[in-house]
Amino acid sequence: MDKAFHNIGVQDKSVYVQGGNMKGINRDAKGSPLDQLAKDKAPNVKLYGERWEQGLDIWTGEPLEGADLTDWQTQRSRKLLE
Repeated sequence: MDKAFHNIGVQDKSVYVQGGNMKGINRDAKGSPLDQLAKDKAPNVKLYGERWEQGLDIWTGEPLEGADLTDWQTQRSRKLLE
């Protein structure tokens, strides 16, 4: 099927990225939308990091088991060797 007669308008990436229409972003905030997003996500990132350091599943907070625990132990031992 020939669709050559269709004309589809496309915006430049700079137009929609600069617009600040990212979900969950306060448009009145100073700085870039990504700065505000990073600030909003920081508490979750910290929590996930703390859980990982303790050998817990980052999403549920339950102790790691099986292959996940083995992976954690391997990564932990590599980190301690550095």
